[in-house]
Amino acid sequence: MIGSYRWNLVLGTLGFALTFILSIEYNFFWRTLMSSVYSFFIIFVAAFALRWILGTLIGLKPQPVSDSGQPMESQLPDEPVGQTVDTATPDDQDQLNEMLKEQLNRSDSEPFVPLQPKKLATVQETEAQELAQAVRHLTEK
Repeated sequence: MIGSYRWNLVLGTLGFALTFILSIEYNFFWRTLMSSVYSFFIIFVAAFALRWILGTLIGLKPQPVSDSGQPMESQLPDEPVGQTVDTATPDDQDQLNEMLKEQLNRSDSEPFVPLQPKKLATVQETEAQELAQAVRHLTEK
């Protein structure tokens, strides 16, 4: 997340004050106070969501700050770890060539034989009444 919870408090307080000032003239005090409290909580939560979106999804990250308030640039890593994906594939050209050579040598000695799957067993001729009874039995369950 970007920033700190203080941003949430400041924005929520501004929302509370603005709602209170604009609605005190037209509503009862308790109604104005409740609306202002609701406004504070809604803006407070919305600020958390905004900070999360900016910090996580967009990729904006806060810079570490030392006790004196200065950025600690010397402690930042030179390479961002865990933020990139290496999509390069290793070079397996030699291994691929060996596999192709083996396949060529094997095909010369052994002729091609297509697959011969087992034959399906045929169902004996059954009467229509037996089939209907089986379907009724299955539909009852």
